[in-house]
Amino acid sequence: MTQLVTVDEMQQIEAYTMEESGLSAAVLTERAAMATLNVLAAGRFDLSKVLVLAGLGGNGADGVALARLLHQAKIPVTLQFVGNVNRASQAVKNQLKAANACGVPRAEKSDFKEPSLIIDAIFGIGLNKDLPDGLQKMLKAANHIDNTVVALDMPTGIDADSGEVRGAALKAKATIAFGYPKAGCQRGQGKKMAGRVITQEIGLITADDFAFSIQ
Repeated sequence: MTQLVTVDEMQQIEAYTMEESGLSAAVLTERAAMATLNVLAAGRFDLSKVLVLAGLGGNGADGVALARLLHQAKIPVTLQFVGNVNRASQAVKNQLKAANACGVPRAEKSDFKEPSLIIDAIFGIGLNKDLPDGLQKMLKAANHIDNTVVALDMPTGIDADSGEVRGAALKAKATIAFGYPKAGCQRGQGKKMAGRVITQEIGLITADDFAFSIQ
């Protein structure tokens, strides 16, 4: 069985990777986006019209980077932010600058019936409370449409440790786990909502004496 990790463990591994290797968070974001592109390009997904839903934190930065790579690969893609981009993290703003320079199309609102594939890059592992009511309503509406959704690291709305639904969650056909699959993908509702979990290596470094809590 592939090693499962908790949110705290994943954050420790990411911090250790950056401290020991000198790799920046931006490099890990780029690797995550490239790993996702490789999975999407393997032929299992309809890439005729891709919609990337990006949040304002680290998961959103992964999504923006992916949107740029898709656009540069001549794959039709639209980037839509969930939340006010003016309040986004610096990582997201940096990725958005690169995406804008490449001419990645943006949308303020989308008809979820139109995309052939939706990329969920809204929250990832950073969720520790119930989603805002407006976002819950959006996710519930999206779940009533027969879309193919691929989540980056975790489906939005699923607690990455417990697998609990935090108010509402976006159901994915597949979840691309960066480095290690998260515990919440194998627990509670998370197991159903994550779909097929595809683990991708992004260059993380784990200390030899690191003690995983899940055996």
